[in-house]
Amino acid sequence: MDNKKTYQIMSILISTELKSIVKDWISYLSNIKKYSKHTCNAYVTDLFYFISFISSYNGGEQVDLKLISALEVQDFRAWLAGRKNKDLKATSNARALSTLRAFYKYLSNQKIIDNKNIFNIKINKVNKPLPKALLPKSAVEATKIIEILAKKDWVGARDTAILLLLYGAGLRISEVLSLKLCNIPKNSNEMLFIKGKGKKERLVPLLPKILDAINHYIKHCPYDTSENEIFRGANGGVLNPDVFRETIRSLKNTLGLPHYTSPHAFRHSFATHLLGSGGDLRTIQELLGHQSLSTTQRYTKVDAENMINAYKMFHPRSKEVKGS
Repeated sequence: MDNKKTYQIMSILISTELKSIVKDWISYLSNIKKYSKHTCNAYVTDLFYFISFISSYNGGEQVDLKLISALEVQDFRAWLAGRKNKDLKATSNARALSTLRAFYKYLSNQKIIDNKNIFNIKINKVNKPLPKALLPKSAVEATKIIEILAKKDWVGARDTAILLLLYGAGLRISEVLSLKLCNIPKNSNEMLFIKGKGKKERLVPLLPKILDAINHYIKHCPYDTSENEIFRGANGGVLNPDVFRETIRSLKNTLGLPHYTSPHAFRHSFATHLLGSGGDLRTIQELLGHQSLSTTQRYTKVDAENMINAYKMFHPRSKEVKGS
């Protein structure tokens, strides 16, 4: 469901006063907490489904401050049970619970209402799955093949440059598509300036091959890239990330890549392959723009898992065990 429609339906379900508060909260998340547009949209969606449930749970009653301030533990448990009955993933339920806690904390801090019952709801801790990386050979081959999937040469040049930034520099797809000409270094001795998640700024080195690919795309792009974002769609507007994701799906089918292949998988591959080649964990943390080292440390588990798999496949003693 798109967020414009979400807001429209939510406006019907909630009182005018609560609608104004929700808008202020989203503005707070975006402008004060510096959450990304993607994160804010996720919060809106989670809150929408919660309000929809509460309205239905109370016989179609319009949801207002009085109602949400009176909700008890069993009401929140009923909401969570409803989500579980729909077979929603544990990670999705954990995020929705986090959204509600953030919303009720905001209401309390703003001295609007103070209902602490949401904080008495517990769910099992969800362990994040390990990042999934492609094989180095597959990732490199993908950067060479992606250009031929495009019907137009300039689109092929664009897709190559984007994929090289994902795999060769470890950028997020949102970071790539927000790049402007002023961000691009003049030569490979300069660094690429990135404003990433949570508005965190970092400098990323670019291999000459990546810089050449970017400049090749800019030279052949039929649209003016001197202003706004450089990566353009077929009609000249800023490239929609879903268009590039569709290209990656075609690439996956063409090369027979794993089911989890996505733009983010190439970022994972960048970190995993760099670590496997002896890269320093702190350096990788800086390159990826991770706020916490613990987030980057997950890649050490991936690397260890790869080593174990290689041992099982190639070590002579392992083969003896299999044959015994």
